[in-house]
Amino acid sequence: MRCKTDIVTTSNQHNLFPELAMSIFYFIEKLHQELVQQSINHIYFLSREGQPLLRMFEMYHERVGRGQIIPHYLEVSRRSTLLPSLAPLAEETFDTLFRQYRRISLFEFLSSLGLEVHTRSIAQALGMSDGADKIREDDFPSSSMFTALKALPQFQELYKFERTERRQAFISYLSQLTGETPPAQLVIVDVGWKGTIQDHLFAMLCRDDDTSVQAVTGFYIGLVAEGAAGPSNNKYGLLFSSVSEPSPKFHVFNENRALFEILLAADHGSIISYQRSPDGRAHAVRGDFEEHEMLETEVFPVQYQLFKHFERIVSRVPLLGSKHLLSFEEVVNAHARMVFKPSACERTWFSSVSHVENYGVFERSYFSTSEGRPSFVERLRFLIQLLQRRNLGTLGFWPWSMLYERGGALPAAIYAFIRRQQP
Repeated sequence: MRCKTDIVTTSNQHNLFPELAMSIFYFIEKLHQELVQQSINHIYFLSREGQPLLRMFEMYHERVGRGQIIPHYLEVSRRSTLLPSLAPLAEETFDTLFRQYRRISLFEFLSSLGLEVHTRSIAQALGMSDGADKIREDDFPSSSMFTALKALPQFQELYKFERTERRQAFISYLSQLTGETPPAQLVIVDVGWKGTIQDHLFAMLCRDDDTSVQAVTGFYIGLVAEGAAGPSNNKYGLLFSSVSEPSPKFHVFNENRALFEILLAADHGSIISYQRSPDGRAHAVRGDFEEHEMLETEVFPVQYQLFKHFERIVSRVPLLGSKHLLSFEEVVNAHARMVFKPSACERTWFSSVSHVENYGVFERSYFSTSEGRPSFVERLRFLIQLLQRRNLGTLGFWPWSMLYERGGALPAAIYAFIRRQQP
């Protein structure tokens, strides 16, 4: 199947969601302006979505040629940074994990700390039967299992050792990236949403006041929650944000955030921890690359076309730079086309990809919205249930697509119209 859209110059079958290049360019342009205005010299793109973002930033920076900005690729994940960011066990509440994930198992809790290899021995010490460590507790933080775990001497010693060792390994790894001590203000870049990794980094580097880092600043494509943001832990959603109040056309850019995550995929697995070798060098430890086959087959060919579109936009930038090559209205209209009027092959492709969660709950999410075409009665029942619940959160990753597939073209068109009219 071949698709055509307004900015496409080829009928390549992988030319899907090409307007995403415009949204990312608008973000990169604003990011570069912020860095130049604030005289920031070192920035750290967070893995994994930060890998293609860094490449795009380098394209733009090379073209513009303004500011002495050195980008770095910082290999992190919520999982790898959680344990070294935590306080001593007697003082720790695990808020950054439990604020989002409460219905989890012992295995998922230990995996979120990067301690999954110790699950069997800990489960045996707790007197659990085989397989019980995989059963989810309805509210793990208040469960008797969690209370018993924190009182277990084996876990206490493991927690204390690994927390300290991994923190020191990470600090060494961060220092190695610049060949010197980390900057007083650590400036990070990521796709965004809540900034959980930034909260981990801030706690790890700034809480005890024993590193050179005094503040962490995060620049994101989008933010939907502020997490533990504060005076020295600032977060900015440069394309869209709902923190304090929704930014202009928030509902357009917030529709199907998964598109950013999928198409900004990296070529390596998630980071699980940090280690120091005998020579003192530190490195990030990568986990299994579970998505490799799917990414190679479905995502990277589309990502390649995305880079081509981005390169074409960058080639139009004047050599000395330009404040706004694309107007905000252009970007909004282009993004709205993707999320509210996608082609048939774009919807088919989106249904063919998946996302692997490596934190909190460890499972694969599929973006397919339905199995077969629903009958008129099924569509009517779905719409009535939706109206009764009055909760768009039940519509999943891409509300418009769910409405289109399960409710029909008219409800989806009404929904899109309302979203586009919102400020």
